[in-house]
Amino acid sequence: MSLYTWSLDRETLGLGWLPFHSTMVHWRFSDAVYVVLVILLDGLIFERIEPYQRQFTVNDLTISHPFAPVERVSAEKLLWVVTVVPPLIIIFFVLLLTPKQHKFYVLYVSILGHFVALGTCVFVTDVLKNWIGRCRPDFLDRCQPDPTALKDTLYFAKEICTTKHKQKLLDGFRTTPSGHSSMSFSALGYTSLWLLGQLQATRTEVGAWRSVVAMLPSLYAFYVAMSRTQDYRHHFVDVLLGSVLGSLLAWWSYRRVFPAVTSPESHLPHALTESEPSYARLGDETYPLTSHPDDANSEIRSAV
Repeated sequence: MSLYTWSLDRETLGLGWLPFHSTMVHWRFSDAVYVVLVILLDGLIFERIEPYQRQFTVNDLTISHPFAPVERVSAEKLLWVVTVVPPLIIIFFVLLLTPKQHKFYVLYVSILGHFVALGTCVFVTDVLKNWIGRCRPDFLDRCQPDPTALKDTLYFAKEICTTKHKQKLLDGFRTTPSGHSSMSFSALGYTSLWLLGQLQATRTEVGAWRSVVAMLPSLYAFYVAMSRTQDYRHHFVDVLLGSVLGSLLAWWSYRRVFPAVTSPESHLPHALTESEPSYARLGDETYPLTSHPDDANSEIRSAV
């Protein structure tokens, strides 16, 4: 079979023949599978990969801060609570106050969009952390360098670090970008965008309080990000890069599901506002039908 007589449909990737294909598209089944796979891939592989270990000097003041045993927002427990629980609660209770039509569908795609943003963010952040391998501000306290190490001399960790806590030491190379910053802005930034859309806060005739309420999740994300510099876990540039990364992923995931927050229908997903066009098929290509039969025929002839 020649390439001219066979081609893969870009929209369905050849899966349009499946009995429930339209239903799976409507309920964004591929996104649900994607979220599960990306979280499993990150947890089973990329979180366990050892980071790149850069050289350092024992008199570098930027990595000489003390190690904080108690963090303002702990990575093990509180961070996941902050990035998962508040968005789900906000989405659920806001939709309780809305009209009943399509309520379950809007709830489903809203939560799914949140996890697409957060799952992608966790994966990308961990990949970048291990690849960049920059030292944290508290690295030397983790390393416990040999007292005989010379100043202004570049060393690898294996040459002078005396600590017995290998995982704690390796985590000292995972400062860029800040995971707290990227995760909080991807999850809470997504929530702010969602609230702006649901409250239609950009309309000029509504009260300013809507915008203020919508931005509260992002304000807390900013607190989480800044706390990392107060705990000396990250440099300011790490927080900045993480915040930008998380914000971009929040916007990307939100716009895949909902129109712009300035749209009159910002509270409705694309699937409930976009009408499907009619199509005419010529061989393996698809062309939109025009209003006049002669126009349609001319388009088909020109395509041939």
